[in-house]
Amino acid sequence: MKTNNQMTKLPIRQQKPSEGIWQDDNGNKIPYSRVSPLERKSERVLASTTKKAIALNTALTAFKSELKNQFSEMYQEFIKENNGKAPGKGKGGITFFNFDRSIKITLDINDRIELDEKYIMLAKEELNGLLSEALKDTKDWIEPIVMAAFETSGGRLDHRKVLALKRHATRINNPRFDAAMAFVDKAIRKPSSKEYYRIQVRDEQGEYHDVVLNFSALVTED
Repeated sequence: MKTNNQMTKLPIRQQKPSEGIWQDDNGNKIPYSRVSPLERKSERVLASTTKKAIALNTALTAFKSELKNQFSEMYQEFIKENNGKAPGKGKGGITFFNFDRSIKITLDINDRIELDEKYIMLAKEELNGLLSEALKDTKDWIEPIVMAAFETSGGRLDHRKVLALKRHATRINNPRFDAAMAFVDKAIRKPSSKEYYRIQVRDEQGEYHDVVLNFSALVTED
């Protein structure tokens, strides 16, 4: 994905009727008189729409940067007023209100989790060993739990299912299961975090409504 600075430098090519000859994607030169009405309109509308989209992208990027800086300043002020105490070790679930609580802005920070395949393989080996040693009545309820945890979608493991195995540690009191969960812990990688800001305004009935900034989620009036 290109940065905002790179985005603004993208060439927006719009061929004009006055040029007389238009060039297609294969480099063929086509007389303007042979260009269909739809092709002429598409050339005009797509160029205009893309320029507006890039301008909006620039404005949203600047707005997010400003919001991030202001939120950071408020958070530091919050810590200062509370004798240096930071909730959640400075991560996620932080909400600020205006004075009459008619506006609230929430910051959530979600860590992206990846699993190191080497340690996952070691965990699976321990669990397979556990299943091979388990008595039938024990295996009957443990095996579906293990199989569900390692189901893949598109060839990828769902880290939430794998980590859910850890909830069964007290039920499956077995050294091999404990060893497998230790490998799962080692497999966890958090290469990056994403920040999500949510801005809400309260109506006269006391309900909060999102100020939607997600283009795809916007509702238009017909």
